[in-house]
Amino acid sequence: MIGASKATSTRAYQLISTTNITSTGAQSYVIPAGTRYLEVEMWGAGGGGGGRASIGSGRGASLYAGGGGGGGGYLKKTYYGAADMQVLDTLNFTVGAGGAGGALGGAGTLGANTILATHKRSSTTITTFSDVIAGAGGGGAIATSLDTTANGGAAGPAVNGDINTSGNVGADVNNSLNAGGLGGAGADPNGGAGGAGAISATDAVAGTAPGGGGGGGRNAGFGSSRLGAAGGAGKVIVKAYG
Repeated sequence: MIGASKATSTRAYQLISTTNITSTGAQSYVIPAGTRYLEVEMWGAGGGGGGRASIGSGRGASLYAGGGGGGGGYLKKTYYGAADMQVLDTLNFTVGAGGAGGALGGAGTLGANTILATHKRSSTTITTFSDVIAGAGGGGAIATSLDTTANGGAAGPAVNGDINTSGNVGADVNNSLNAGGLGGAGADPNGGAGGAGAISATDAVAGTAPGGGGGGGRNAGFGSSRLGAAGGAGKVIVKAYG
């Protein structure tokens, strides 16, 4: 009929499955039959907290607590597939491991990024993703000279998602505090908590996965309370819709 408009589709796609990937390193996700698109969420790992630093020697040495590790970033990406999606296709990820806590006189180490790498069909690469990365939090620092601050680790960034959110920085610590720095939380939504810094005889606390930074070591006392704690690992969640 003249003037009639063409009907538009109002189909609502349904959630087929939700998969949580928490093991670190190289991981693969198998795309289920009937998938039209995927919603991918990723968190980078948290950085480790810094250990106690000693500047000078003997009774005149100045002791500094370690800064807290930084929290990992978060991204969300909706992926429709460059050449549709077939059962047994795979998405390949690298899930970041948390950074190590610092030893005596040592900074915490940077966590590892969580990366979306490829979409493959058997041995054929359908898509190579360009820098879809939930970045890791930085390691908590140590003081390097008198009257300086032990800086907290940097916040992990996130790039090339539809939504990109940075993590939280670890807490700085100056020489007047007898406690390690608090680790930065992993990015929202649902990022892991930063670990508490060491205080009194209590050791620093590791960051919670996904992406929480580790707490820093304290500047006094003996034993393991002087050491930084590890950051929390990263994570991937994949939701399939069809």
